[in-house]
Amino acid sequence: MALLDLLPQAFSVARETARLLASAVAQAPLKRVKGLSRAATILVLLTAAMSVLDLIVRQTVTGEADQYLAGVTDRKEFIQSITGYLLIGVAQGALQIAAAVVVIVWMYRMAWNHRALHRGGTWGPPWAIAGWFLPPIIYVIPTLMLHELWKASDPDVPVGGDWRSRRASPLPVVWFLLYTAGPLISLASQSGGVLDQLRGSEETIAEAITGGQTVDIIVVALTVASAIAFVMLVRQLTDRHTRLTGEATL
Repeated sequence: MALLDLLPQAFSVARETARLLASAVAQAPLKRVKGLSRAATILVLLTAAMSVLDLIVRQTVTGEADQYLAGVTDRKEFIQSITGYLLIGVAQGALQIAAAVVVIVWMYRMAWNHRALHRGGTWGPPWAIAGWFLPPIIYVIPTLMLHELWKASDPDVPVGGDWRSRRASPLPVVWFLLYTAGPLISLASQSGGVLDQLRGSEETIAEAITGGQTVDIIVVALTVASAIAFVMLVRQLTDRHTRLTGEATL
């Protein structure tokens, strides 16, 4: 009988422990995203600007490339004459990597906040990293995740409300189409950026510089358009999310 008398107390302790744990999770500090969104915006726009600069500077080194292919200059002279052009490609690649890292952290924090607010969906925080590699080039998972983050960030849905049925912005799909089209066109035409050219021989670099630029102009235009679409998405999604988490009032 003594043991049975202790059971209600045990259940009471267990219930109180569960309540405290739930309260601790609910009161866990949410991660901030506003600063990351600003950094992502700047880096994405700088990357797009560098692609335009790369196309412009390329016009200034076509003569050097022609001279090298004609045998007028040697390898060392050719590389020295296009050093500035090559450095632009390196800078663009570095900016692109930095932008990718910031965007991944930004998406991860939003997904983490949604889990803390009991709005976790299909694409949890780990997908903010893995999604950019599966599958490569075709960024389907990041698009689906951004689509879900938009819905889950709706500040007008009350706690426990049905956020999944809310309408999502078309911006993730617009960005996906623009951002994916560029690499696919480059692959189809076997045209690459400066970093791709660096993997080849000096002849490959010279031929790429002097080759037709119609495809490159199209790819750069798509790059700029996708950057603008992504910046709009980042700003609008961050605004929704910070209103949901209360960061907008800080």
